[in-house]
Amino acid sequence: MSTEPLLLTGRGRLFGAQPSGVLTDWAVRIEDGLISWVGPRGQAPGTDAIVDLGEALVTPGLVDSHTHPAFAGDRSDEAGARLEGVPYTGGGILRTVAATRAAGDDQLRRAIRDRLGKALATGTTTIECKSGYGLSTDEELRALRLIGEASQGVEMRVVRTLLGAHAVPPEATSHEEYVTVVTEEMIPAVAAAGLAEFCDVFCDRGFFSVADATRILEAAAAHGLGIRLHAEQLARTGSAELAVRLGASSADHLEQLDAAGVAAIAASETVATLLPGPAIELGGGLPPARALLDAGATVALASDANAGTFGSSSMPLVIGLAATLMEMTVAEALTAATAGGVAALGLAGRRGVIVAGAEADLVAWDAEHEGAFALRLGDVRPLRTWIGGREVINPPL
Repeated sequence: MSTEPLLLTGRGRLFGAQPSGVLTDWAVRIEDGLISWVGPRGQAPGTDAIVDLGEALVTPGLVDSHTHPAFAGDRSDEAGARLEGVPYTGGGILRTVAATRAAGDDQLRRAIRDRLGKALATGTTTIECKSGYGLSTDEELRALRLIGEASQGVEMRVVRTLLGAHAVPPEATSHEEYVTVVTEEMIPAVAAAGLAEFCDVFCDRGFFSVADATRILEAAAAHGLGIRLHAEQLARTGSAELAVRLGASSADHLEQLDAAGVAAIAASETVATLLPGPAIELGGGLPPARALLDAGATVALASDANAGTFGSSSMPLVIGLAATLMEMTVAEALTAATAGGVAALGLAGRRGVIVAGAEADLVAWDAEHEGAFALRLGDVRPLRTWIGGREVINPPL
């Protein structure tokens, strides 16, 4: 249904306005959920509905393109143990699987909705949500269904990803048998039910091999799912080159990526999604953000908010960490958390930028300059948020 056009105006910085990148003394006209005009405030087309945002920094809505919200249980003890020198092995995933399987639908749905609400409260308007703590066909279907149901209670855009290949469950008779379950049973069931847009694989040392990932992701593509990949987090495996070869939308983590991997991603359409939070928590090194950017790769930032290696969904914190620790400028980090994130989700140009024709997902912040994301690590807050041109109420943090 058509609604009255809305004109947002401001005297501060409008970040993400194309092609200049930043405008001051600006206006954005919104019609039917889309941005219809962007430019100097003095040239704005007239309308009766005007919201003046003063000196506030205004950006596209943030995009978190890698999260794991469908879980129960608590693994904060593992974070404490790592700080005492206990190495990360990934075994904690199965602790979460046990707790998640034991949780009822209502409990899990509430937990997911709460996590989505916290993300929205920090300025995220589009979020990718993975399954991966069920590790059986029925449990993975349940997780994806509950993500969909939980999202109906939170005003944000949700993209679902099947991560059945997160680990091998204890009841599997063999690694090979479980890969067969994922490819021949789980993927067809998820695709038939329309419960996910993407399929992901944890392709790394001790989890799923390049050969396993190839088999799983080729099956996913054959069933119409987009593909993405946990790659090069714990060891250099060649999974980055696999992502490129299969045309994956995104290769995520990349802490162990070398010069050859950087060159492969930079020469492709695959987005390098970097996750500073778990990289810092696990202490295995930071991904080569500067090398990727200098080589011309498209870079996204995401939280990886999950059960055991990074518990925060705050994208303002992620932006600040990337800018202060990963040799990214604040502008590069903020772009990676907006335009980069939508590219990682196959939505480039539709969101993450402020340009005529894009969806009107916008956030006004309690800051005047994007440098605040680096100065006030994790403490920059949305003042007002619009999704599809409709103002939404940010839940309390």
